[in-house]
Amino acid sequence: MKTIPPVMLRELQRAELGEAARLLGRGMCDNPANVRAFRIPDAERRCRALARFFEPVLRGLYQRGLIFGAFRDGTLMGVYGMARPGHCQPTALEKLSVVPAVVLGNPAGTALRVLRWAGEWARRDPAEPHWHLGPVAVDSHLQGQAIGGAMLEAFCARMDDRRALAYLETDKRENVGFYRKFGFTVVAGAEVMGVPNWFMHRR
Repeated sequence: MKTIPPVMLRELQRAELGEAARLLGRGMCDNPANVRAFRIPDAERRCRALARFFEPVLRGLYQRGLIFGAFRDGTLMGVYGMARPGHCQPTALEKLSVVPAVVLGNPAGTALRVLRWAGEWARRDPAEPHWHLGPVAVDSHLQGQAIGGAMLEAFCARMDDRRALAYLETDKRENVGFYRKFGFTVVAGAEVMGVPNWFMHRR
């Protein structure tokens, strides 16, 4: 019986953010909010559009928090980011840097939909100091191999060490049960662009 090598987690370097963005594009290609915001029927094109979107998002998060990768045999298999307390929301400059990625090569109205979506999430951000988890994804062809669980275990251990409140948003119903396994509870729910969203925290 073949032994599966363990997952190794480490902080990503700036030079690795492009690869991480492409993984996020693939891993989150079918998320309902992404499908609704980008309105690109072809999955491969939507993955590429999301990768372009996540590049500036990760560059901003790299300044405001931490970005980790999950590796097996040197191959990046998953990514999770976290913003430090008081630095959850992107700066005005970060928002501007994302505009070309959502305007160029995408259907009309994509930028407005993304802004509306981000605004709905931002206004629900807790006032209490917290670490903001996200984005989180495992590469599309590797999901179901406990990689996401390894990433969440590491994140939660970090939060426990700091006795810190953690917070996240998800637009996938199946993710709610997954995050509950790690101590997150739903504190609110709302439809954004007609897509159900869940807002969760962990004390």
